[in-house]
Amino acid sequence: MSSEEMLYAKGSKIWIPHAEQVWESATLEESYRQGAGVLKIQTESGALTEIKLKTDGSDLPPLRNPAILVGQNDLTTLSYLHEPGVLYNLRVRFCERSIIYTYCGIILVAINPYADLPLYGPNIIRAYRGHAMGELEPHIFALAEEAYTKLERENCNLSIIVSGESGAGKTVSAKYAMRYFAAVGGSESETQVERKVLASSPIMEAFGNAKTTRNDNSSRFGKFTKLLFTNHMGVMYLQGATMHTYLLEKSRVVYQAQGERNYHIFYQLCAARAKYPELVLDHQDNYQFLKMGGSPDIERVSDADQFNDTVQAMTVLGFSIQQIADIVKILAGILHLGNIEVSKTYKEGSDEADTESCDIFQNDLHLQVTGDLLKINADDLRRWLLMRKIESVNEYVLIPNNMEMAMAARDALAKHIYAKLFQYIVNVLNKSLFNGSKQCSFIGVLDIYGFETFEVNSFEQFCINYANEKLQQQFNQHVFKLEQEEYLKEGITWTMIDFYDNQPCIDLIESRLGVLDLLDEECRMPKGSDESWAGKLVDKCNKFPHFEKPRFGTTSFFIKHFSDTVEYDVNGFLEKNRDTVSKELTNVMAQSNMLLCKQVMVLEEVDTLGTDANKNTTTLGGRVVISANRKQQLNETRRRVVPSKQHKKTVGSQFQESLASLISTLHATTPHYVRCIKPNDDKIAFKWETAKIIQQLRACGVLETVRISAAGFPSRWLYPDFYMRYQLLAHRNQIDKNDMKQSCRNIVLKWIQDEDKYRFGNTQIFFRAGQVAYMEQVRANLRKKYITIVQSVVRRFIKRRRYLKLQGIIFGIQRHARGYMARMRAQKLREARAALILSKYARGWLCRRRYLRLCHSVAGIQQYARGMLARNRFFAMRDYYRAVQIQRFVRGVLARRAYQKRRRSIIVCQSAVRRFLARRQFKRMKAEAKTISHMENKYMGLENKIISMQQRIDELNRDNSNLKHKTSEISVLKMKLEMKKNLEHEFKNIKAACLDKDKLIEALNKQLESERDEKMQLLEESGHSQEEWSHQKQLWCMENDELRKQVDSMIEMAKSAEGSQRDREERMLTEIDNKELNEAYQRAIKDKEVIENENYSLKEELSRYQQQHNGLGAYGMHHTRSASNASSQNEDDVGYGSAKNTLDVHRHPELMNKNDSFFDSTSIVVKLRSILEEEKQKHRGLQEQYVKLASRNKPTEDSFRTTCSPTRGSA
Repeated sequence: MSSEEMLYAKGSKIWIPHAEQVWESATLEESYRQGAGVLKIQTESGALTEIKLKTDGSDLPPLRNPAILVGQNDLTTLSYLHEPGVLYNLRVRFCERSIIYTYCGIILVAINPYADLPLYGPNIIRAYRGHAMGELEPHIFALAEEAYTKLERENCNLSIIVSGESGAGKTVSAKYAMRYFAAVGGSESETQVERKVLASSPIMEAFGNAKTTRNDNSSRFGKFTKLLFTNHMGVMYLQGATMHTYLLEKSRVVYQAQGERNYHIFYQLCAARAKYPELVLDHQDNYQFLKMGGSPDIERVSDADQFNDTVQAMTVLGFSIQQIADIVKILAGILHLGNIEVSKTYKEGSDEADTESCDIFQNDLHLQVTGDLLKINADDLRRWLLMRKIESVNEYVLIPNNMEMAMAARDALAKHIYAKLFQYIVNVLNKSLFNGSKQCSFIGVLDIYGFETFEVNSFEQFCINYANEKLQQQFNQHVFKLEQEEYLKEGITWTMIDFYDNQPCIDLIESRLGVLDLLDEECRMPKGSDESWAGKLVDKCNKFPHFEKPRFGTTSFFIKHFSDTVEYDVNGFLEKNRDTVSKELTNVMAQSNMLLCKQVMVLEEVDTLGTDANKNTTTLGGRVVISANRKQQLNETRRRVVPSKQHKKTVGSQFQESLASLISTLHATTPHYVRCIKPNDDKIAFKWETAKIIQQLRACGVLETVRISAAGFPSRWLYPDFYMRYQLLAHRNQIDKNDMKQSCRNIVLKWIQDEDKYRFGNTQIFFRAGQVAYMEQVRANLRKKYITIVQSVVRRFIKRRRYLKLQGIIFGIQRHARGYMARMRAQKLREARAALILSKYARGWLCRRRYLRLCHSVAGIQQYARGMLARNRFFAMRDYYRAVQIQRFVRGVLARRAYQKRRRSIIVCQSAVRRFLARRQFKRMKAEAKTISHMENKYMGLENKIISMQQRIDELNRDNSNLKHKTSEISVLKMKLEMKKNLEHEFKNIKAACLDKDKLIEALNKQLESERDEKMQLLEESGHSQEEWSHQKQLWCMENDELRKQVDSMIEMAKSAEGSQRDREERMLTEIDNKELNEAYQRAIKDKEVIENENYSLKEELSRYQQQHNGLGAYGMHHTRSASNASSQNEDDVGYGSAKNTLDVHRHPELMNKNDSFFDSTSIVVKLRSILEEEKQKHRGLQEQYVKLASRNKPTEDSFRTTCSPTRGSA
């Protein structure tokens, strides 16, 4: 009986294909016989059926594993390693036992449970610390512990590659791996480093993750985090970290598909808008960039709480309060930018819309808020959203944008700002996580987007799937291809295994005239379009087996990826690959007054892993990591040339270069793989969809790993490294230092009896899975045994020597102690007797001395205290006296100084005013003298002027008589005022008897009202007199003008008669008389002006007294014109003199003679003198009246102050 007949006996369990469940369990109804073409079976549903077989039995259905092996931790330990066995084992662990982790050789399979499990607490971390893989249940912590242990043991660089579809849990797995490294690699003095490493996750999730139809927290960028460790005393401590990002999905900022969200940070900011009122934010449904997907909320997630966590994490990582405030302002500015409305414009004179231009209202609220938040010029932003500039060789042209182009420019700017902000945040995180110290090695954690296929796949899905192709190739090279090549190189027995190689698909994408090359070429074309590029793809790439053209249309193409065949829509490929944004808009942003905005806009994209890609890989402590094979190197050499400065790198070329550097970095490390599986598309906890899971298992290489793990040797050691570590496992006679290879053979043969568990290669020893752990356990046990023996012998020797030494010391101490104690006892007896005698006398002496010393001290203290108190009183009195004297002299000096200063200021002001008035009076008198002398020298017609002067004097006399009459009235009024004062005085004295004097008060009030009426009449009369005076003054001005005209005519007549000698003689004869007349006239004029000024001043004083004693109001309420307040008058109207000009003075009528031909100068002088004497007498009379009134009504100090204060204010 053959082995097949024994295995396929009746009742055996097998697996058969199923349309829905992929595989279905069945039971054999009859035994299998060789050559049989039919096999009768019964399915689990109870249906009987037959399956056809080939005669050679090559297509027998796979057998089920025994029940005892179902649910194993490691898939490679199953008896039957095939697809249904692996699938069923995972299903049992996931659905029945709620276990999400399973080993598959070197791969950890993690199935997303879509539920919160208590598997990641501090207790779990401590439980896995120090345990090798396989000792405990499979866990991400076990894989991390394996990597950390290898880091400590071999001091090499490692990497953990987390892959899987979108929504499979890659981000969470990477986060928990970093949490484990931060926990086990920390110390008490470096807790801040671990906090920062863990705090970077919520920041990157907020700014780089979003909700998709497949995942509520999908990473929309690739992230490779290096955890840097340093070796201190044989222990690896976490020193810092660096982060490298790849291909942020910028288009999500401005567009989301149905059921998806924008990046989390926008919704978090809207939820916390109450904390930032200056951002003018509203509900998230009111923003164009946030409401496209129609799914703004995530179940069981609070955006407000997430925002608090994000801000707290940013604070931990060194973001200042100002930086956080500026970042949220930029985010809010992006939201407001998306709400800027672009409206249609219409052609002039018609209602037809203009399709070549558009408009944005200048008062658009979101435009102004965007400018205020970003601190940019809103007008410039509006201008370059509506216009674009096309540059030529020597000039540029401004062309208006239509609505589609303006909205595209707006969206491109928003994407550009967010991408730059994301890059800035990553840079700040790297600066905070990396302290600049030298690290020994690192563990890299790669969390990159999984394979994606949607209904409409664009440029982002193409790049994501291209990255997954490269990562799958790296996985294939490490697990399959490199393994086989290494075995062949070492010359060990190995059976070649065929596996899927995706190099042809990668060639289709990145080779010359491939998809990326044609895309970049089309982007460089001036009139390149998506349709023309699609046509070139069909022509050039149709030769590749992984490329398919669509059956209908030319707007899409198909690529057969390792996971699935994906249809890509070409619309938008060129625009996204160019990633163009208006230069003018970036300049507007760069000119912002916000420092952070300027820093963000000037950032340049730098491939931080570029240097790592150039490092050659060497032996890493017992683990040889081989770089890419020759075919991979050829592909790298075929990489496209870096564009020149004239051509900006496209997004595709940048992504290809960064992806190549990432792959080179991964090749230079020892990788550990985590394959994340998405169990269903509905995000239901522990729901199992077999078809979806089996497709992922096939794509991620888990099944191939099962095959190769069963037949391969995953553990490899170099002979020198193995000898240095395990030489103590062999006897001394089996060790030969000159032949390490033979020594290693002896060690392995001694401890591993099964020859199939190892292979000896040319430079390395190969072990099957678990053998290295067995050797480590043997080594640890042997070392523990030897150490225990050595410790026991050494401890016995130390303890015995210490005991003998202590015994001798104790005997000697006891002997000397007993003698010493006897001597001390006798001495104490003698000393006690002597002490009694000494103490008696000593106490008496001490008491006497203490008493005398106390008396002396008390007396001295009293003496010094009294002296000190007396001196203090004396010093206080002296200081007080001196202070009083100093204050007296200082106050006197200050008062005298203030007085002298004020006096000097008053004198200076008086001198200045007097000088000014004197100069003006001098100029006026000089001009008048010149005019009169010239007139009198030329002609003899001054008698008319003297007559007018006499008339003026008569008028003055009449005025004086009126004033005298008014003065008499004033005296009467003052007498009445005196009576009123007396009454008021009496009223104050008899205020207590005011009830008896009411009638008298009413009579006095009536009398006061009558007096007030009389005073009002007097004031009205004085006003009429002032009006008459001004009218007369105008008449004098008119006469002055007529006299000037006469003088001009006389001058002309004098010029016509210059030739006459007779006229000359007459002028010479009359010159002497006229001179005397002129001098007399001038003296009369001066006297007259002095009298008029004195009369005017007397009038002012009289009016002031009237206002003061008549109760007409405060003095300062009536403004009087004088020389001090005449700043608004003409120069000719103020001063000590009242005449405007000598020609304006009216002569007295008596000085005019009817006979114009005769003029007696002597009589004129006599008359003028008589007039002058009369005026002086009048002046003396008025002066006497004024003195009497002043003495009668002498003001008190208080009244003087009240009357002077208004005048000072008016001055």
